[in-house]
Amino acid sequence: MHLQVGGFAPDHPLLEEVWGLLSEARVPVVVHAGHAPVGTYHTGPGPFGALMARYPDLTVIVAHLGAPDYGEFLRLAADYERVSLDTTMVFTGFFDRLAPFPAGLRPLARELGMAGKILLGSDFPNLPYPYARQLAGLVALDLGEDWLRAVCWENPVALFGAPGSGEAAGGGPPSRLAE
Repeated sequence: MHLQVGGFAPDHPLLEEVWGLLSEARVPVVVHAGHAPVGTYHTGPGPFGALMARYPDLTVIVAHLGAPDYGEFLRLAADYERVSLDTTMVFTGFFDRLAPFPAGLRPLARELGMAGKILLGSDFPNLPYPYARQLAGLVALDLGEDWLRAVCWENPVALFGAPGSGEAAGGGPPSRLAE
């Protein structure tokens, strides 16, 4: 769900039934909620936080770590059990020019990555740079091999299930990603 491109509020009344159904079904939905590259009235941690306050069981993956409001979105992920963040375009030269990730937030990013809250994101194949650059950016953070393994493999598998397993981590059919 791309709030910026769609130009709508996450808590728009027409979406109430949709959010309720997604919440009940525990279907992960990617939400482009951050202000980058150009913020609107509907983007940012305020509107997204209001959505989560209303639907605290909603399973959401916030694209681009919520750039440029990294700290606020990291805290929302810490506060809400079913909120995760993806790394798409963050930690690459492309986003470093637009919205560099503050070095002071690395400890929280490490903690949340180890807690299952940060997932590898790439937007592959729609990238303005080689795919390997996303991975190199994560390695350059120097948060450790355990963090890389969690972010690049364990956290996504916990949410979606192992590729080819036919089951999500909690049993049953694999989750479908709604975007």
